[in-house]
Amino acid sequence: MAERKMSRRTALIAGGLTAGALVAGGVPLLRASLAGPADGPALPQPATLPLRAGADGVLRGELVATGTGNSLQYNGSTPGPLVKLREGDRVRLEFRNGLDADSSLHLHGLPLAPAVDAPLTHLSPGSTSAQEFTVPEGVAGTYWYHPHAHGDVERQLLAGLAGPIVVTGATDELLESCDDRLLMLTRTGPDVSVNGAVRPVLTPTSGRTRLRLLNATAGDHLLLGVRRSGEPTALHLVATDGGFVAEPVELAEVLLAPGERAEVLVDTSVAGRLELTALPYSVYGEGGAAGAAFRVAALDVPAGLAPVALPARLRDVEALDEANAARRRRIAFGGAATDHFTLDGRTFDHHRVDLQARLGTLEVWEVVNDHTTDHPFHLHSYSFQVLSRDGVPEPLRAWRDTVNVPPGGTVEIAVPFRGEPGRTVYHCHIASHEDLGMMGVLDVTG
Repeated sequence: MAERKMSRRTALIAGGLTAGALVAGGVPLLRASLAGPADGPALPQPATLPLRAGADGVLRGELVATGTGNSLQYNGSTPGPLVKLREGDRVRLEFRNGLDADSSLHLHGLPLAPAVDAPLTHLSPGSTSAQEFTVPEGVAGTYWYHPHAHGDVERQLLAGLAGPIVVTGATDELLESCDDRLLMLTRTGPDVSVNGAVRPVLTPTSGRTRLRLLNATAGDHLLLGVRRSGEPTALHLVATDGGFVAEPVELAEVLLAPGERAEVLVDTSVAGRLELTALPYSVYGEGGAAGAAFRVAALDVPAGLAPVALPARLRDVEALDEANAARRRRIAFGGAATDHFTLDGRTFDHHRVDLQARLGTLEVWEVVNDHTTDHPFHLHSYSFQVLSRDGVPEPLRAWRDTVNVPPGGTVEIAVPFRGEPGRTVYHCHIASHEDLGMMGVLDVTG
């Protein structure tokens, strides 16, 4: 079997990946079956956004934001409809702002040109926009869309404005025998919902189930594991933010900061109950306060499902050589208390350019957290790879758009500036921190 395993220390500092863990955030993980609230409904699946192919071959669809106050929807639903795309598709996605406040549409994680992503553009009520692009090859994976109107992102997310995107490609054929399930995690009230339902139950139809885990909350770090009678069940990571990894990696848990995604395979060939559980995790560093564990969803596995083998290999993932870096930078999260958040000592100003880079170059960024809580670093338009965490080389080669940086921590990333030039942003993906100014402007020139 070609699967890889990670040590506990290596995986935990990898910020998203934990293996063989008995403790998280200084709090013992549960070893007994979680009692508690009753099951919710069967896992709902979002309706798929209709895409119409024109004579020019372009797929066209429309997302409309509506609602008032704390109840907002895309196309009348929360979460919004699923946008299903395939590598190579030519797409024109139109957006209409039917709210009584400025909004916008960000296709989170897709490596789109800055002019298409347009993160600095706000649409006034009644306005429309269109994003036209070709889905790049090699990006098959799980993405999402949400508003990016600075100063009002948290409210709009909490009110329900978020929806999933799934991109497929040739590599998905290696997993066609798996039961493919999207689990979009949001919080619009006291509970974390999955596809809009609290504590839903899914019934697998294959001996191996693919869970597309998407943290679309405004600010929840979720340490997720699967338990059978309280005991950990192995997960096999097959994809991160930017698509497939090279080969399945065995894990016990996966940490998803706000905005992050991970796709894991779960063995569902043995009848019984599996529970997807949010485990204790502290955003204040090791030994910090952590919330109690809770059940996110359940898998009721029926008898008679035949085992499904893991694929030995998924794809080749390019290795970025930091020796080729044209420039090295240091970017620091900072601030004071709970209402002042900065990047490099400054708060966001859309008129100011904070960083400049040149298209066709590779840069290495040292992202440092000088603040007291975790901050997920998110970069628009240009995918990156993690090189190291606190000086420890990153064991997993993977494309990302978001990476968690714990308090006092340092994450080194390699950013190749490919595609098209333009002006875009980087920021903390805790929505309240972003709204309060923990964001900078990047200008990439040709």
